[in-house]
Amino acid sequence: MNDLLTILNKNSLFYKINLLLTITIAVFLCVLSRTEGFIFLNSFHTKTLKIFFQNITFLGDGMFTFLVSSVILVFSKKHRKLAFLLIMAYLFSGIFSQIFKSIITAPRPSVYFAAHKYKFYLDTFVNSRVGFRSFPSGHSASAFAMATIFSTYFTSKRVSVFSFGFGLLIGYSRIYLAHHFLIDVLGGAIIGILFASLSIVWYDTISLKIIKIITKQRRLMLKPWGTTFPNSSITNG
Repeated sequence: MNDLLTILNKNSLFYKINLLLTITIAVFLCVLSRTEGFIFLNSFHTKTLKIFFQNITFLGDGMFTFLVSSVILVFSKKHRKLAFLLIMAYLFSGIFSQIFKSIITAPRPSVYFAAHKYKFYLDTFVNSRVGFRSFPSGHSASAFAMATIFSTYFTSKRVSVFSFGFGLLIGYSRIYLAHHFLIDVLGGAIIGILFASLSIVWYDTISLKIIKIITKQRRLMLKPWGTTFPNSSITNG
């Protein structure tokens, strides 16, 4: 618990901005219904924005996380910890997101609008995902997990603001491309931030245990073979 509080204090700007975002979205969801909120957030569509978000949404994919981690591992030995943290945060947030998806029945936007026969259509419905696994947004979880790791690792206000903007863009891209509702993105963001923060605590704990085990093994290996044991006697024949 103390370790988690230390992380919160160390990266306070990032967590404060996300808390403000969460409160704002919560109020938005209380004022507007799921349908009204989705229509409002998709009230402005252009071909340029569609192409932009189609490309940027990939950055919330797990493959991008592994790509970034691989580059760091190969080209920057100094920041190997960062690479392992990114992988841990992605795996834990991803697993938890999939558990929620398997439990909660939540239709994708295109399915939802078709089922309720709303007279609303977006060109992105053609390529949007279908089914009933909308909550939470996996891409948003991955993006905010990565954002949390980067902002905590580098402890820079600029990195914190950039990381927040990165997560926000990925989250909005999921709504713009009609893959998710706002509540799905919020759920994914919370999962990503939470499990990324816990991954930092777990990584440090696991690292300490591994160091202790290695140190113990080294001591045993360096222990001289000619050890005398108490209460033993040697007689000459």
